[in-house]
Amino acid sequence: MDKTLAPFQRYSPVARLFHWGMAAIIIPLWLLGFYVGRIMPHAATPQKALLLLIHKEIGPFIIILTVLRLVWRATHRPPAMSSDIPEEERLAVQVGHFGLYAMMLVVPLTGWVRSSVHGLPIPMLWIVDLPPLAHKAPVFVPLVNVLHQFSSWILGILIAGHGIAALLHRYGRRDTVMDRML
Repeated sequence: MDKTLAPFQRYSPVARLFHWGMAAIIIPLWLLGFYVGRIMPHAATPQKALLLLIHKEIGPFIIILTVLRLVWRATHRPPAMSSDIPEEERLAVQVGHFGLYAMMLVVPLTGWVRSSVHGLPIPMLWIVDLPPLAHKAPVFVPLVNVLHQFSSWILGILIAGHGIAALLHRYGRRDTVMDRML
């Protein structure tokens, strides 16, 4: 069986740029949030403040990238999946992609709401401060903190699963599924 893909079966260059560019932003941003929130001491330090500022400056930009990516995907049909892929795997792919797109919106939105209820500015890319999505409400801070952290963990798990599935196709099955995005 020939396991090479014809060029038309790959994702478009724009889709691949969105995929890898967003991975290059989201994964380090997730790791930075994990480091600041779970590894660094809880006490406020200038280093922690700087790392948190970097996290907050880039986070809202992911919303814009995700919306642009969704528009691109809605207007440009992705390549068809191989007919060799079983129906349950096709469903898993669809659910996984839906979850990834949803969490790429939910995580930064909950971060935005988190800053809003804290009464903090919502900076984006060192260019603009975004308007708050909610009024300052200290009573909601614990809830929004949990929502942001929980959705971040879901996103991290989905990213890890996506990467593991791609590597299993590449090195386990030795098929060309991963080549569609390379």
